[in-house]
Amino acid sequence: MNDDVRKTIYRTLTLFVIGLVVWISFIFLNACGFSLACKKAAAPVDRTPVPTLIPATMPAPTSFVLANGESPAATEAAVEGGVPHPSNPGGSGEAITLKGDAAAGEQLFATNCTACHGDKGLGGIANPGSKAGTVPTLNPINPLLKDSDYKTFAANIDLFIQHGSKPAGTNPTFQMLAWGDLKLLQQQQISDIIAYLISLNK
Repeated sequence: MNDDVRKTIYRTLTLFVIGLVVWISFIFLNACGFSLACKKAAAPVDRTPVPTLIPATMPAPTSFVLANGESPAATEAAVEGGVPHPSNPGGSGEAITLKGDAAAGEQLFATNCTACHGDKGLGGIANPGSKAGTVPTLNPINPLLKDSDYKTFAANIDLFIQHGSKPAGTNPTFQMLAWGDLKLLQQQQISDIIAYLISLNK
C-alpha cells in the first residue's frame, strides 16, 4: 500500500471521527445547552397508580379476624346507662342520620354478615375462648340495645358496626370487624343494615 492510499484512509477516518463528535455535540447542545446536569435523555418513568377499592366491593369474609390476645378486662363491652357498648372506642357515624332501606340491608347482611351471625342473624356460630361461647345473635338482638326510639336503637347498633368489638373472654377466637372505620361498608350501607336489623327486632 503506497503512502497516498494510507493518507487517504487516515484522513477519511479522522474526518469521520470529527464529524461524529460534532454531531453528538450538536445534539447535546440543542437539547441541554451547556448544562452538565441535563436529564432530557433520561428514560421517562411510567408510574402505575395504586388502585383503590370502592367500599363494600370486597368479598364477604369467611371468618372473623383473629383476636390479638389482649386481657379480657380491656376488651369487655362497657355498659353505660344499661346499654352495652363495643370494646373499641368511637362515637356514632353518619349512618344514623341517613334513611335506611331494610330490603337493601337484607341483601348486604346476607353478603357480609351471615358467615358470622348466621342466616337472618339467628346466630349459633361458636366462638371458642369468648365468655358467651358463641357469636352474639342479632335476631333476637340483645334487649338492652333495643329502644322504642328508632334513632336511639340505630345508634346502639351503629357503634358496633362502625368500630367493631372484641368479645369478653380469656382469648376469643373471633371479633367484630370495624366495618365503618375500615371503610368496608359505606355509611348508607350501614344505615340499610341497621334498618334491616331493627325490622327483625320490632
